[in-house]
Amino acid sequence: MKIDLLGLKAVQTRSGKSVAESRWALQAAQGDVEDAIELLSRPPASMDGSPFDDSDWFTGPPLTRRVLQAAQAQLGFKFPAAYANLLFAKNGGCVTKNCFAVDRPTSWARDHIAISGIRGIGGKHGIDSAIERSTNAEWGYPAFGFVFAATPTAGHTVVMFDYSGCGDSGEPRVAWVDVYGEQPEVIVLAPNFTEFLAGLTEAHMFEDGDSG
Repeated sequence: MKIDLLGLKAVQTRSGKSVAESRWALQAAQGDVEDAIELLSRPPASMDGSPFDDSDWFTGPPLTRRVLQAAQAQLGFKFPAAYANLLFAKNGGCVTKNCFAVDRPTSWARDHIAISGIRGIGGKHGIDSAIERSTNAEWGYPAFGFVFAATPTAGHTVVMFDYSGCGDSGEPRVAWVDVYGEQPEVIVLAPNFTEFLAGLTEAHMFEDGDSG
């Protein structure tokens, strides 16, 4: 995008950062001066304990609070704090542990499901809040939340936040949704996002590998 020189000067003056840093922040903030300054004011993100690997696949542009607030307003759901904080550190990505144990057979395997990445906001693979509801309806996903994790089945299964028991501003459960059949199959995986992350494990922990 073309950088407004007055905006660049404002970011540099108010943040005290270099021209290069100010330019990067202004580009990441899509020209919004306040968002650019907020990005530059953040302490370096710690990736200790992060579920993400080192690749940039699935990773969107740096997330600003304005973009987060806009996405929440358009989707109609407040994001779990643990999820939002993770996206501020890295806006989506592939995970080092991609499987989650379940107590019944699924279309993926007899004892687990798999994900290919956690979605951020925007970017190639992230949440497009303007069309997310219509996309979910086209696929036949339940209307109780939104998809935050993609799976290797190209949309036929997904992992969603389920707000049905907590309201639009509460702490949602995490559910696996399968739309291969006439009606969606829903399996609750964890009571919240933090416990979902804690339950992720590596594929070699399961006898039958990735599919069954």
